[in-house]
Amino acid sequence: MQWPFTKNNSHYGLAGDLSRALLTAKNQSATGTTTATPLGWADCPLSEAKSVHQVMINLTNSSGDVAVSLPLDQFEVLPLAVNKVPKEVIAKILPYHIAKVLDEPLSDFIYDWQVVKELKDSLQLNVFLFPAKMFQKLRTTLGHYNLSLTTLEPDVFSACAYLEAHNNFQADQATMIALLWPQSISIAIYDKETVVLTRNVKLGKPHLDQVNKDQHESPEIEMMDEDVRSESVAEPSEQESIFEPNHDNLLANFLIKTRKEEDGKPAPEFPNPTADEQDIFNGSPVIPQTAEQGLPAYSNQVSLELMRTRDYFNSVVKGNQVKTVFVGGGEDIWQTLSPDLQNSLGINVKHLLEPELATIGDALFEAISIGVLS
Repeated sequence: MQWPFTKNNSHYGLAGDLSRALLTAKNQSATGTTTATPLGWADCPLSEAKSVHQVMINLTNSSGDVAVSLPLDQFEVLPLAVNKVPKEVIAKILPYHIAKVLDEPLSDFIYDWQVVKELKDSLQLNVFLFPAKMFQKLRTTLGHYNLSLTTLEPDVFSACAYLEAHNNFQADQATMIALLWPQSISIAIYDKETVVLTRNVKLGKPHLDQVNKDQHESPEIEMMDEDVRSESVAEPSEQESIFEPNHDNLLANFLIKTRKEEDGKPAPEFPNPTADEQDIFNGSPVIPQTAEQGLPAYSNQVSLELMRTRDYFNSVVKGNQVKTVFVGGGEDIWQTLSPDLQNSLGINVKHLLEPELATIGDALFEAISIGVLS
């Protein structure tokens, strides 16, 4: 499968959600199977500089490339339609079209895209945007440890890479992926060797009893001083060419600058996505969570969102039948969630990574780490 994001065979993987992060090292067997060895946990999101310092506490003399995977809720996803042009021309006309949709300046984001479907006269695209300031902050912090950020991708692409590496996709059927994070659900549908649909749903997991909660907490890690190795890499100046597409291999694909047409003329205007398209692709409105919300209500909401995604795919996107959903991050509620999804969706419900096969104590983080390193 051709992924839209740069893959540079990185040695380190960095995965995180809005509450913690994990640094792993890539290992590969003689048969080519990729595994991820945990190096350090952090108890805060990667948007905080101290997160990188925490995961690096047990690693000395570090250097190399890092592949980063983050939940879909940290990206903005735009479905766009453009006139059918050669794929190499897309980079020239896309900034104009993205800027029409965004409320903020395009220069505030880095972005990458994929061609989802080719029609007779148009191309359907998914564009993934990530805050440029957050990217620069993460990149600079990793630079303190002589680490180069070479890959940045949403979690659903890492999950698909993991499933593909383990031969879990069938050519004649579509597959749904649901990743249950503490604050949100990342949903994707993979069909015909492409991630054709992605959704983010703001839905927090229910509170578990203290015993179960303790079983899934990350080990406590001593904080590192913010100034550790602060002299190893200089902070970028305002004139640094970080916004140039040839700055490095990552930014060559993950553009972060609006370009003008060479002849000074604006790019052609293309139709905007419909209200329904914006709704389904950008995710549901935030669903208020209360301390009283229990597992049945959460399980029911997950079922409704997956049904909604599948129905949209069947009626609008269209493709092979969705026969299987792989769920990550639901191991602690599997006994309730699995039969609910099975009954409501009427398809096979499987673990993204079987808990008994997980070696680091968290099946979702392990699968995502392996996927981003694959």
